[in-house]
Amino acid sequence: MVIVLLAISRAHKGKRRMLVNRSNLKQIVNMEGMSCFGCGATNPAGLHMTFHTDEQSIYSFITTSPTMVGWGGAVHGGILSTMLDEIMGWSAIYLLGKIAVTKSITVEFRKPVQVGDALTVVGTIGEHAGRQITMSSEIYCAEKGLCARAEGAFATLSPDTAVRMGVMSSDYMERFLPILRQREEARE
Repeated sequence: MVIVLLAISRAHKGKRRMLVNRSNLKQIVNMEGMSCFGCGATNPAGLHMTFHTDEQSIYSFITTSPTMVGWGGAVHGGILSTMLDEIMGWSAIYLLGKIAVTKSITVEFRKPVQVGDALTVVGTIGEHAGRQITMSSEIYCAEKGLCARAEGAFATLSPDTAVRMGVMSSDYMERFLPILRQREEARE
């Protein structure tokens, strides 16, 4: 079991490390049959990210595979960027109960991630006013500490607007609405 204390530690040679006690996290339910590249269980080429929460942040635990390789055994930066973007999107879905689309994302790569590395990806909500949300995300490797981080600007969409703009079909939205409402329903 990976121990994560829900804090960032600098105890090991000054490296920022994410320490999480996974047993304290709640799994977030995703939709069956989801084909999303980031989180879809049915996408054979996808990342198959699953999500957990402490009700303050969203976490995903991924071991990188050879299909993610860029140069010389390092994971491709586009794959890492997708992980960072996906966790921010799910932060809005679960923590705010909103559909959010990425307007911009800035990624800072700090250390290379190698194929086979076990990663903790963390997403948090920053400021939100009206339809605008700022979020942040980080990727930690148990051996190297903080490897990448991102800041993103997102716009929220109502379910009707998401369908009208073609972000989701009406059938898809109907199946997705319980995912948006799961935190709210758990509180009732």
